[in-house]
Amino acid sequence: MSLLSISQLSKDEITALFERTQQIQEGHYDHEVARRKILIPLFLEPSTRTRLSFETAMLRLGGQVLPTPNKEGLAISKDESLEDTIRVISSFADILVIRHPDERAVYTADEYASVPVINGGNGCDEHPTQALLDLYSIQQEKGRLEGLNIALAGDLRYARTMHSLIKGLTLYKNTLFLISPKALRAPKALRRMLEERKVSYVESTCLEEVIWELDVVYLVMLQHHRIKDPAEVKQLRSCYYRLTPEVLKSGKKDVTILHPLVRNNEIAVEVDTLPNAAYFRQTRNGVFVRMALLEKILST
Repeated sequence: MSLLSISQLSKDEITALFERTQQIQEGHYDHEVARRKILIPLFLEPSTRTRLSFETAMLRLGGQVLPTPNKEGLAISKDESLEDTIRVISSFADILVIRHPDERAVYTADEYASVPVINGGNGCDEHPTQALLDLYSIQQEKGRLEGLNIALAGDLRYARTMHSLIKGLTLYKNTLFLISPKALRAPKALRRMLEERKVSYVESTCLEEVIWELDVVYLVMLQHHRIKDPAEVKQLRSCYYRLTPEVLKSGKKDVTILHPLVRNNEIAVEVDTLPNAAYFRQTRNGVFVRMALLEKILST
């Protein structure tokens, strides 16, 4: 079983995965379940949380991680095809986690790999395991995954975390607030999916206007590295969102604040000490969710 898109998982499968995640978080897991298994992380874009949490998850399950160098240290830099690279690397491993700037690369990798492939982020398209830990974090913080007003704020056009999370949230009955500058609206295909699945959603350019209604605020940084025009980046930064204690005074006292990180200026550091600032707990949840996922895939 490979995981390339959050859309591969049903609501029941996610529920079962989260039940196992909770057990793992409480310390109930086999520390040798991945013994003699090898994970290879092939990351051709930068990563801190995803790569390290996958490696931590594999080690905690008793498995091993075979580190790979950056692109410059791989034969890809000598024009080896991705297909040949995957054929070779997968012959050394029991599971691959791949991050690649090309949106189609993980699908190519899955076609040529001899072992399961997990999508660790493919260009602007998706980041399915981030969506899983985001959903799990909402459940942990709010006690449920339905009946919530959830704001997804910031760069909805280029942020793959947002794309996977929106897809995942279509399985649940909530009201979504899609907050973005007009130039960074969610892709038309995602908005069409929301409509087809009869998900209640509102679009707005102003977070402050709706913050009083929200149970969850999920912010993401401007994906400036995806935008070629420096002038456009400068203009978007000038009107981008920033969550401060002052802004939060207009919202519910228990509004949960999430962010996939990296954080630039979207959340003031003064927010970090608030009890409802959950983004570092969210990051830690990534280890538990990925442990449950690795356990499931390696036992299939």
